[in-house]
Amino acid sequence: MKLRLWQGPLEKGDTAHFPILQEQKPTVTTEDAGECERLIQAFDERFHDVKSKQKQLNMFATLCNVEPADVPDNLQLEIIELQSNEELKAKYSNLPLLDVYKLYACAEDFPILRRQFFSKLTLAKTQSRSRLTDPNLEHQLEAASSSLPADIRPLAIEKQLQPSH
Repeated sequence: MKLRLWQGPLEKGDTAHFPILQEQKPTVTTEDAGECERLIQAFDERFHDVKSKQKQLNMFATLCNVEPADVPDNLQLEIIELQSNEELKAKYSNLPLLDVYKLYACAEDFPILRRQFFSKLTLAKTQSRSRLTDPNLEHQLEAASSSLPADIRPLAIEKQLQPSH
């Protein structure tokens, strides 16, 4: 969003968002605007899959704001019930996500939602990860609820090995 914000004024020669450029009084800012455009395109290409799956990524993290039609069929009625419960919505906005599920989304009212949430949580907190804190678990849950496949190999290839000293 910032890149898009900067691009327009830079094309017009406006450097209001760039104090150092204002001091230098550049005559050509279209090159900077072009760089913003290239960065916007690079981000769009790099994160295309994430943007296309955004609704699925947000399902567990934004239950009060997700469209029921955008979640799997077996969860739609429970999402509507949760979104209709004003007390639960208030708790949802004031407490960490994990606490909402543990304390207020009871199994009698939201059995499928809880089962899916805690199955994702169980996968995230395995024996080898038993020291994860609640905030870390929330991040793990967000990643686990994603339908995007993990493609670790290209990331690992890009990193330089650190030899021991």
